[in-house]
Amino acid sequence: MTTSSESSNIDADRLTPAIGAELSNVPTKWLSGQMSGSDRAAIDDELYQHLIDHQVIVIRDANLSAPSLAAMGSSFGELGARHHSYPTHPESDDVVILEWSGDDKPDAAEWHSDMTYRPNPPFASIVQAAVVPPSGGDTLWASMYAVHDALPDGLRSDLENLEVVHDMGAFRTPAYQSDGVAGIEKAMIEAGTAVHPAIMNHPVTGRPYLNVSESFTRWIIGLSAPESARLLTEVFDLINRPEFHCRVRHRPGTLVMWDNRGTQHYGVADYLPHRRVLHRVAVSTDRRARRPAA
Repeated sequence: MTTSSESSNIDADRLTPAIGAELSNVPTKWLSGQMSGSDRAAIDDELYQHLIDHQVIVIRDANLSAPSLAAMGSSFGELGARHHSYPTHPESDDVVILEWSGDDKPDAAEWHSDMTYRPNPPFASIVQAAVVPPSGGDTLWASMYAVHDALPDGLRSDLENLEVVHDMGAFRTPAYQSDGVAGIEKAMIEAGTAVHPAIMNHPVTGRPYLNVSESFTRWIIGLSAPESARLLTEVFDLINRPEFHCRVRHRPGTLVMWDNRGTQHYGVADYLPHRRVLHRVAVSTDRRARRPAA
């Protein structure tokens, strides 16, 4: 399916029925930062609508500098707090560097939404590939709208009134390797812990989505350990079904933006010992968010 806008002729080709679109005809002046004022705002609004409609948008050959990547993020909302574990780009403290190679074990090969262990996770994330391996290193995204809609009625009913604990998950490992138990305790305080509803409603579309991930969801409030583990395992297995996914192959200069509300992603760790480098911006607030009409 292809949709186009009368204002700029940006085309959106769906990646899968469930999620994702690759955009084309994005104005080169917008990409180069030479567009400003009302013209820039109109393109920003159009890209935002594609984001809401498709949850994940891909722009090939964007080739934004780190400051331009941060400026793009700022056009959608306030940028997020610095990540507790990743280094920042020398040209912009708002851009973190995600880099793995050699014997390093990538930490994104788990289904997750970014930083849900914080009370207010980023509304959106943007990554641009800087270095890619000869093959592999793709990222998958899952629509948690689609997962919610596929829940068996009984399971959905069980989850609707439950709250879940999110924490930093596997980030404990480098914290422990750095400073033992004291390192874990410090990292847990810095990263934080949050409790969220297992099922949430998107603030713009109003659609319900599942807010439970294998990376960061540790516990269901009110259940025993065996009950919580059994219910979470059932949900995690459902998220793995490919009909809810899209897959993006990164190329140098490829930009991907996703709505962190209602999606999860998984960085495939199949490229080592080759090097993979992505630059990422987290957008904390959605300045266009509105409550859906009653």
